[in-house]
Amino acid sequence: MLSKRLLFPLLLISLSACQAPQNVQQLQQQNKQLESELATARADIAALKSSEANLQGEVRELSRILEVMGTEKTSRVQESTQLRGLMRDFVQSQIDLLKDFLVKGDLLDYVGGELVARKGDAPAKPDMNLLLVDLAHPLPAEGILTGVGAYFNQPGNFRVKVLRRVEGNLFVVWESKLLTVTQAGKQRVGFPVSVGVERGDILAYCFPDQVIVAHDKGTGDTRTYPGDLMLGKSLAVRSLDHERERRAYAIGVYGLLK
Repeated sequence: MLSKRLLFPLLLISLSACQAPQNVQQLQQQNKQLESELATARADIAALKSSEANLQGEVRELSRILEVMGTEKTSRVQESTQLRGLMRDFVQSQIDLLKDFLVKGDLLDYVGGELVARKGDAPAKPDMNLLLVDLAHPLPAEGILTGVGAYFNQPGNFRVKVLRRVEGNLFVVWESKLLTVTQAGKQRVGFPVSVGVERGDILAYCFPDQVIVAHDKGTGDTRTYPGDLMLGKSLAVRSLDHERERRAYAIGVYGLLK
């Protein structure tokens, strides 16, 4: 009986001794697997760092290329702007020379009343702040206007306007700056910038102070409107005054018409 009691613990110790090497071997295998996974992870991290370094290098290179392209584009834009400016200046100078040649050679088209001294009827008081609308001389063709001519009674200021007929109304589509005449007689005044016109456009002349151009009666169809008519505004033809007088003023425009 005693021998059995001693045998059982010995058997347990023997079995435990057999299992211990198996557990150690299993742990060693797990350690190796973990070490392998760790090595793989480290390799992946190293590869990612290398890829990141390569990408950063590519980003720096692309940034450099973009900077160079931006500099080149800026240079081209500046050159193009300078070239356009030079071309505009050249074209404008040629236009000015052509205008001077046409003016000196009296080759420009003229539309308006005859530029002669007109006596007319001396009014009891001079006409003040009037818009003269010349219905007798609509523009016969499209083109550009370069200036105005008139036989002035005295120095003064005035504006030229282009009216366009829409049904029964006349719309102001262009007006010049305030033009100044420094002496009486037959004078020409050029526009700072030429203006394009269409066939059928009507010419009007605004005198904010005293009307400085005389007129005759019975030979024209220039009517009057009290006050000024601003750019973009319109008036009805029937609202114009002095229809029956058939006034003819010594004023008109110069230009190049087709």
